[in-house]
Amino acid sequence: MVTNVVEELAHQEVHFIAEDEEIIIVPNFSLQHVHLLGGTYGPFRPQIPVGVPLWLAVFLKKQGKCNVIPPRWLEVTTLNSVIELERGDDVFQALPIHYVELATDLCKYAREDLQDWSLSCDLVDSIRSVRHNKIQSGLRSLDTRALKGVKLNNLTALEVNLIRPFMSRALGHFLDANAGRMKRM
Repeated sequence: MVTNVVEELAHQEVHFIAEDEEIIIVPNFSLQHVHLLGGTYGPFRPQIPVGVPLWLAVFLKKQGKCNVIPPRWLEVTTLNSVIELERGDDVFQALPIHYVELATDLCKYAREDLQDWSLSCDLVDSIRSVRHNKIQSGLRSLDTRALKGVKLNNLTALEVNLIRPFMSRALGHFLDANAGRMKRM
């Protein structure tokens, strides 16, 4: 029971970290540079795109101060091709390290700025599911060859966080078994 709480908090932490990813907005207000603890943002000029962290984009969007320009990878055609590639290959496709978290927040707070937010969210969820199944399949197929190392390219932060407990336990068991073997020698 405690393990689930710890894992859930870790997912929330990953989501929190993702809020620093840059998003392009189109403000509808004027303001010079804003100096905050996380950095300096702006200047903000009406109808002139500017990059800001996701948390600031969501804050401004909630206040009706901007529109969000969705990233190209969140377009329906791009997501459809990623799904096809993910399903047709054992290799993980390169995606932004926080694609799930970004898509979740954009679909929740900037729906009207997305071309087809419902389909985009469904496609991101499908990609996440396909990748999750690949991870599970890959972990089930680990054998003694994996003792030399496991190469996992293009995993996202959430996916790494998902397999971290398993990999930590597996490494612990391996080290325990290896220590027992060394004592017998």
